Amino acid sequence: MRRVIRLLSFGLILAGLTLGGLRLFHDQHSGDAYEHTQQALRTELRQSAAPPDAVQKEKAKPAPRDGEAFAVLRIPRFGPDQAPVIVEGVSQKALQKGPGHFPGTALPGEVGNVAVAGHRTGWGQPFHRLPELKKGDAIAIEWNRTAYTYRVTHSKVVEPTDVGVLLPVPGKPGARPDRARITLITCTDRGWDGTYVHRFVVWGELERS
Repeated sequence: MRRVIRLLSFGLILAGLTLGGLRLFHDQHSGDAYEHTQQALRTELRQSAAPPDAVQKEKAKPAPRDGEAFAVLRIPRFGPDQAPVIVEGVSQKALQKGPGHFPGTALPGEVGNVAVAGHRTGWGQPFHRLPELKKGDAIAIEWNRTAYTYRVTHSKVVEPTDVGVLLPVPGKPGARPDRARITLITCTDRGWDGTYVHRFVVWGELERS
């Protein structure tokens, strides 16, 4: 009986190490893919930021498609090297490239709520340190040749079904937006099956542009 227990224990330990190794391999692979993609997105943004000629000035810039480079996010608390490119859309494919802008929410600097989601683990984990943000911390978005700086007002853990966090006035259905806001969203605690149970949300208000 003791031998059986020892064999079972050894088997469980081996299985744990195997799963852990696979997880590390996946994270390393996804991290490498993320960095490569981010470099390509930075090039895309630089090219789109080139001074337009007289003809291009008169043409409205088309809305970005799902997964296209959108803006650059900078959070001073995380250091100068943390400046991920935000892409348009929050599909699984888009979020593997970087933080994603929720379609239909405000654009940076606009009155309303510009909402951005990002991975906390895997795929570059751009929002891994999001829970470290405190009231008054700066959140900057560089978009369309302008930098918009928001200040964190508060944060909260919510259910995945709480779509009210994306409203123009978060948590207030039907309310008319009165200021420019930002919402950053990521996953938080894991459940028994490895999936994330809740969402961690940070809100801020525009300070300057």
